[in-house]
Amino acid sequence: MGKLHIRQIEAFRAVMTYGSMKKAAQILGISQPAISRLITSLTESIGFTLFNRQQGGVVPTDDAKIFMADVERMFSGTEELGRRADAIRRKEAGVVRIAAMSHYANDLLPEPLARFSKAHPKMSIVLETRSRIEIGDAVTMGLCDIGITSLPIPILSADVVTLACEPAVAILPVGHPLAEKYELVPTDFEGLRFISFESGTPLRFEIDAVFDEQAVRRDMVLEAGAPEGIVRFVAADAGVSIISPFSSEVVEDERIVARPFVPPIFVEVGLISAKRALTTGALALVEFLKEDFASGAATARYGIQVLPFDNGS
Repeated sequence: MGKLHIRQIEAFRAVMTYGSMKKAAQILGISQPAISRLITSLTESIGFTLFNRQQGGVVPTDDAKIFMADVERMFSGTEELGRRADAIRRKEAGVVRIAAMSHYANDLLPEPLARFSKAHPKMSIVLETRSRIEIGDAVTMGLCDIGITSLPIPILSADVVTLACEPAVAILPVGHPLAEKYELVPTDFEGLRFISFESGTPLRFEIDAVFDEQAVRRDMVLEAGAPEGIVRFVAADAGVSIISPFSSEVVEDERIVARPFVPPIFVEVGLISAKRALTTGALALVEFLKEDFASGAATARYGIQVLPFDNGS
């Protein structure tokens, strides 16, 4: 059997559908002799007769009817591919993979991603939890489309957008003497039991630097890897702390109070993506997150007012 060409199949399908070479030619926008040549070449390629000529037109053979069933299955699959491609183009289908630090994956992102999912119900979102350094590797290696992490991040081969930048807050157990002050300064923490983030984390480094600069000694009694753990330690009256403002427990746990800390230590949430073309779905999610954070919707639950900053748009 010779090689088949899509134009031959289109001509055959049109003739079968309309029962006339003249009508098929009109539908395909070609001449009737061109249709005849396509059907002749198709017949030669497959090795059996497709149509018998009769007065007033052509009549398909039994073999042509069997062949037509296979052709319809092929075109049905092609049309489905077209529908899928159109859905992807219109951001109605596809998969977007996100790698995020655990605190952001569990607290900051679910509500914005839920809003995006409702707006794009056929899009699938995979949210993975990774460490700050692992996120950079996952993005550059193509293991995920975008990463959500605290900034700065030591990665040069990625595009970085700031989604939010807010000062850390001091948290105290309800009834603590410092709760009577409107804002707290490093010297207020002299000798107090202090609950820290793990060593080696950027926020821990910045907090320690502020206290070291003013030679303030804290009683470093506990360390925790996530803001949720620090909030629970403070709520249990184990000590005081300074924490990221992007923690729902800060405003939802009635056992603690939060106060501004001066000088401010800013916590910056960033979106990173590799320097390569993103899928339409990933691009849609990036734009959605930028708008959701810029409007304040993404951080509304934390009682944070939107402050102007360069969000990379």
